[in-house]
Amino acid sequence: MVLTLLAAALTTTACTPHTETGTGLLTEFEYLGCAGDWNEDTLEPEATSTGTRDAATFLVRNPDTCGFDQGSNGKAHVDGDTLKLSYTLTSSGGDAAACICEYRGRFLVTVLPAEVTKVSVNGDRARIKGNLFRKDIDLPPDNGNPLRNRSDPPPDDGDPLR
Repeated sequence: MVLTLLAAALTTTACTPHTETGTGLLTEFEYLGCAGDWNEDTLEPEATSTGTRDAATFLVRNPDTCGFDQGSNGKAHVDGDTLKLSYTLTSSGGDAAACICEYRGRFLVTVLPAEVTKVSVNGDRARIKGNLFRKDIDLPPDNGNPLRNRSDPPPDDGDPLR
């Protein structure tokens, strides 16, 4: 009997992935679930971009109070130079804990304007990873080496003062 109740409690509080079809800028949102405790020094969310501005995927990691087991209502809109991604976290059991957990979601966005250079997740500015916002700079080669761009780090020649 006790094992049955424990199994039922664990089932109702598990993080359940969920996919939704979006509208407008957002083509699709998928709640990927909870990844356990937030293990970063900062509470700043993270957005990893892949794809192109015509069809970009943003995998987001964001901290919030532990106890949520559902994510829904994914949204994306542009405000100036910022892509604002958001979704709603809920708890089917109504319970929350006094710790911070990591929640994950995936946003598929189409036709991202060129002026967008920042991302926010649920109202907080996100660290950006990936290559979507990287500025490709065409600089002349350095020291006659056509394979080395000036944006590359200098070679390690063993000099600790360099």
